[in-house]
Amino acid sequence: GKPSAPRSVTAAAGNAQARVSWRPAAANGAEIIKYVVEGADQRLEVGANQRAVEVKGLTNGETYRFAVHAVNAKGDGPSRNSNPVTPTAAVPDPPASVTAQERPDGTVLVRWPAANGQGNTIARYAVTASSAGTNAPAGESTKTELVVPAGELEYGTQYAFTVVAVNSKGAGSAASPVSNTVVPFAAPGRPLNLRAGTVANQPGAVTVQWAPADANGRPVTKYLVDVGGRVSEVTDTRTTVTGLGNGQNVTVKVKAVNEAGPGPEATATARTVAEPRVTVTGSSSTATGATVTFTVDAGGGQATCALSTAGEAAKAGACSSITMTGLTPGSKYTFTVTATNAAGKGTARRAQDTQPLYGVATCNNGPDGDQRTYCNKEVDGRNGNEVFKVTRQDNDQQAGWAKPGTRLKAYCKKSGENVDSWIYNNQKQSNWWVQVEFNGKNYIPWAWLNLEGGDNINTLPTC
Repeated sequence: GKPSAPRSVTAAAGNAQARVSWRPAAANGAEIIKYVVEGADQRLEVGANQRAVEVKGLTNGETYRFAVHAVNAKGDGPSRNSNPVTPTAAVPDPPASVTAQERPDGTVLVRWPAANGQGNTIARYAVTASSAGTNAPAGESTKTELVVPAGELEYGTQYAFTVVAVNSKGAGSAASPVSNTVVPFAAPGRPLNLRAGTVANQPGAVTVQWAPADANGRPVTKYLVDVGGRVSEVTDTRTTVTGLGNGQNVTVKVKAVNEAGPGPEATATARTVAEPRVTVTGSSSTATGATVTFTVDAGGGQATCALSTAGEAAKAGACSSITMTGLTPGSKYTFTVTATNAAGKGTARRAQDTQPLYGVATCNNGPDGDQRTYCNKEVDGRNGNEVFKVTRQDNDQQAGWAKPGTRLKAYCKKSGENVDSWIYNNQKQSNWWVQVEFNGKNYIPWAWLNLEGGDNINTLPTC
């Protein structure tokens, strides 16, 4: 909308002139373009950054009042009137000199010697700040100094000051000589967009980054970074802090520092990478393999996973499901899932039996002579389905004879003496022997044992 009326419109009389000053109007969403000062049949227009003007050509002894309004793209705002003033030749002298000093707290101290009132009492002094050709009231004082509050002037901008003495009758002097220039400054602003996060591949570490703080008139020389009580100084806008505990929640505080000292802190929170946590969600098995399914909380890190069990090489795999093969059928296993990240290891266990694998002791009688009864029973010498404690046909190591058709639980295979079943099991011949459950764990030639599920000897692991 249109701007509001300017605040605190003040006029001070001089010799055939008046000084009019005001505080800014509210822009109301559209940048102020200019200010208009009207009075004494004059209309003066000044820039948006100028808030003081000398109205000349007035008649001493005549009373004047001035109105000021702001203008933006939406139009003219309402006016605000000044106090009435009466120009006079009986004006005080201006202060002879003015000095200015910027201070680290953001204020500016302006000083001057007392002015000569020329027979009248000096009631107050009006101080004007000038920058880049524009003038604005800096404040008034009944003393010979004025502290311009922090934030009143723009940090990092060069200013000079003039002072007008005003007597008890409201008459003002000409402006004093211009002071030295100063550049107001204060402690920096708060660092912007502070972000802190886990360093996934490094234990006890967090990464911190931010956008530069407002310098407020002096260069930022460093940043103070406090992470969980560990304070470091950096000149960049990012850093990695190490030496923290694993899985530690920390508060991160960052302050910018310039000539005025440290500014307000920005805060965030972060957590270092924690040791992973594994939760087993299920398992299944075949005769010679087992699959364990699980979930992993990687603790903010990058986890790798493996499955292990006693007597077998560990198997690496995805951190969700791993299958281990080459196991012994019908056996009890306890599997350990291990997840590893930069902070350490997490484990979980799961018991899972492999499925049993059976084979059928096979010896089929032949068509002629003794062949017709060869498989009926064990006889002296060699015949089918003999079971041994070793992987050779050694009578002293025989564990027994399996009647044809006997279903035997198989565990693993082992190389041994070559055995030929001849016509009694389709000419099957092999040096593989199968460990089976028969009077304990003993061996039968694969030539005499047909494995269920396709008789694939490679299904069995090696003993």
